[in-house]
Amino acid sequence: MGAMDLLVNEVESRFGLSGSKATSLLGSILGLIQEQSGGLGGFLEKFRRAGLSDTVSSWLSGSSSNAISADTLQSVLGSQTLSSISARVGLPVSTAATALGFMIPKLVQTLAPGGAIPTRLPAEAMSYVTGATGMVTAGARHAVQAAERSGLRRYLWPVLALVAAILLFYWLWPRSTAVGFNVEDQIRVASEKAMSALSALKPGYAAPDLTGALNLEIINFATGSAQVPDYSMPFLNKAAEVIKLGPSGMVVEIGGHTDNTGDGTANMTLSQQRAESVRNYLIQQGAPPATLTAKGYGDTKPVASNDTEEGRFRNRRIEFSTQ
Repeated sequence: MGAMDLLVNEVESRFGLSGSKATSLLGSILGLIQEQSGGLGGFLEKFRRAGLSDTVSSWLSGSSSNAISADTLQSVLGSQTLSSISARVGLPVSTAATALGFMIPKLVQTLAPGGAIPTRLPAEAMSYVTGATGMVTAGARHAVQAAERSGLRRYLWPVLALVAAILLFYWLWPRSTAVGFNVEDQIRVASEKAMSALSALKPGYAAPDLTGALNLEIINFATGSAQVPDYSMPFLNKAAEVIKLGPSGMVVEIGGHTDNTGDGTANMTLSQQRAESVRNYLIQQGAPPATLTAKGYGDTKPVASNDTEEGRFRNRRIEFSTQ
């Protein structure tokens, strides 16, 4: 049994997850590492920029593999990324974040033995990689495990690695060009998922589950505008209803973000105006004012590359987080 298999088994046991969910969770974080500029090195740089340089050094030196908190992970990866992973895996955001906080230090030590950061993921890791459509599934993992039991694993690994590489190519290729990227489709699918997630929340829900649902929505403002788009109003109407049912003392920050097009100072101002527009709209629909704050971050916290149309689209966002 390989190191990745052992990590999946440990996550299953510690968090009571099914094998498919633990596998999907590992595949999602490996996919995030794979698509990150600079691979594992670029992924670790996110932690360093968040003030966790000593923590990263302890992982690479092997001196510590202690779990990081869900809040810390959220500050590094962003609420939107965690929400996307949790929705893909089928777990509450809080559960997914806690499990990932346990998994990532151990994964880094597995991928970078002796502190040597690889330029590409090894074949065993590639067989787990999943993209936005979950192309490499738990079924493949089960096939590997069956092959291991029958003594055929050494023949099956290269085949699975090749399949994973081919699928990864077809997943990444359209993401690196404007071809096939449709804003309307992105917004429509996101809105359906977000409305469904909001409707599933019941009184007594945990604050991270609320922000997880809110962050599934894509609120994409017109260029230079801070007016809430019409298509987001039904979702925000529902959000206001759900926010009123939240736990006592809950405070949700509405963060405004832009891409890096134009002047940085102007982007900061525009992002603040957009965050305040969303806050004001929610209050108009009955959300308690004390529950909501607004803060603009301009282009200082990108979640994707600004070198592509899709990356700029993903960076122009409203992101919800709990304080």
